[in-house]
Amino acid sequence: MIFALSALPVIGAIGTAVDFSKVSDVKSQMQNSLDAAVLAGVTQASANQVSAATAVFKGDFDGKYGTSSTPSFTQNADGSLSGTASTSVSMSFLSALQVQPLSLTVNSTATPGTQATVSPAASVCILLVDQLDSQALLVNSGAKITAPSCDVHVASTQSPAAMFNTTLGVNTICIKGSTIVKNGGASPPAVTSCSTISDPFAGTLPTVSTNSCSSIPSANNNLNYNSGSSAAVLSAGVYGGINFNNTSVTLNPGVFCGSINFNGVTNGTVTLNPGLYEIHGTWNVNSGWTVNGSGVTFYLVDQNAMVHFNGTTSATLSAPTTGTYANILMYEPGGLTTSSATIDSSTLNMTGLIYLPSRKLTANSTSNLTSTGLTMVLSTLTLNTTNWTMAPSAASKALSSGTTTSAYLSK
Repeated sequence: MIFALSALPVIGAIGTAVDFSKVSDVKSQMQNSLDAAVLAGVTQASANQVSAATAVFKGDFDGKYGTSSTPSFTQNADGSLSGTASTSVSMSFLSALQVQPLSLTVNSTATPGTQATVSPAASVCILLVDQLDSQALLVNSGAKITAPSCDVHVASTQSPAAMFNTTLGVNTICIKGSTIVKNGGASPPAVTSCSTISDPFAGTLPTVSTNSCSSIPSANNNLNYNSGSSAAVLSAGVYGGINFNNTSVTLNPGVFCGSINFNGVTNGTVTLNPGLYEIHGTWNVNSGWTVNGSGVTFYLVDQNAMVHFNGTTSATLSAPTTGTYANILMYEPGGLTTSSATIDSSTLNMTGLIYLPSRKLTANSTSNLTSTGLTMVLSTLTLNTTNWTMAPSAASKALSSGTTTSAYLSK
């Protein structure tokens, strides 16, 4: 008798735990159903959003655990859809023991902070396409991006797909993987398990019939412009290696097969006339040089071709606005092996599309970048000491082609 009486509190405690576990399960299921409903509703035409969300929620939740619910959905001024739902969960053990409460009311909400919104594909400024690298986006403590109209999409599915040691000032960071790391109080506007956009430029950019570099005119190979030399003006043509040690260079569109070095000088200036620059080797722009080019496109023919901005350099470069290479500032052919690229201590102003999906870019040593219109497609991106101010380019609009508008729960 004593054992039976002493067992009653134990049984009651177990029953209470079971009942409240049931409440927790119902709440979790209702939240999942509400999230799914707003995600489904927000992608519909405006007139159908609420009815679609309601239908999805009812079909997914009602009837489970013997419950029914009362959902409510609201269309917000920013184009997002938010929702709330409540239900009553009957107690099993507590009801049998005639202990109050006999039921509990459970509420869930999908409102700002966990609301469904439409990802604005036209505002993607940075797309990182590598799916197999962990930390495909690495943001270190000295990094700063001010780009409130820009989204960043990270296609990595690895763990972690991204790491943040500071917060970026962008609209949304859409990350395909489910795991990220946030250190030191970083609070990026990151959305995991997000439907990142596919690469719409793959196979669509202009094909370039590249020069083999097998017949470089001797007058255009291994050139040296020494300190004190007069201004160097190179006409269109095929060139091998060149060293510029003077302070004034004017280049015309052409084929550059060797290493082009703008060596350390004081106040060196490079003027690039409009057109296509086919690069087979590496351009090294070193301390003291300023590069200016309007209506220019750089075509990097393989993984060894690159334009490096090193030391205290500056550049103002913009893509053509019309013609075959409209909006393309820098690009490469498809299928290249991945390679590393760096920007060091530079002050850059760039406008157009930079399409280098094989490049793992690292920005170091106070890299400053300002742009009123820039789109970057890279393999991975590491930001160290950077100060970037960006807005979407005309090429960003192409990021909406070939894909449906995606929705995500913003955290």
